[in-house]
Amino acid sequence: MKKVLALVLVALAVFSAGAQSAQAVSDILAKDAATYQDFSYLIASETGTDRTPADAFAWCGRFGTFPAGVSADTPITVRSVSHFFMSHYGLDGGLMWRLTKSPRYAWRELKQEGFWPAGTDPDETLSGSELVRAIGRFFETWPEAKIGEPAPSGSADGRQAAHLANPEGSV
Repeated sequence: MKKVLALVLVALAVFSAGAQSAQAVSDILAKDAATYQDFSYLIASETGTDRTPADAFAWCGRFGTFPAGVSADTPITVRSVSHFFMSHYGLDGGLMWRLTKSPRYAWRELKQEGFWPAGTDPDETLSGSELVRAIGRFFETWPEAKIGEPAPSGSADGRQAAHLANPEGSV
């Protein structure tokens, strides 16, 4: 019980927002399997923006790193969290990460940094409390990490914007 209370206090300190946000974080903490929407909501809350969970999922989806066809209620994995962090918070990585930018190497980079405990499976689904702890630990470890803005709506990977800039040629 003390651990749950400590997690709630940490979550409230990391994600300073109103009563509705506190209830949303409490709901996430109680989950056996956190979802992409939960992750998105926590990330959006960290930026200081006031988004609903559905809006936060759409916003994070525009970054283009969620697996194709993933829905808001799909349980999120260590691999996906790692890939999002490495891709959008300006973290350097080793040669394979820089060459491939793949989720596998994102997970390996964070594991090598000691972020994920030894033996963590990249396909492990995170519980709500594990997700909140991971996000809190990320911002404690890399306090200077800041997320940029995603691609415009409808162009998660930026291809639409590139095509609009060069309508005659191929991208």
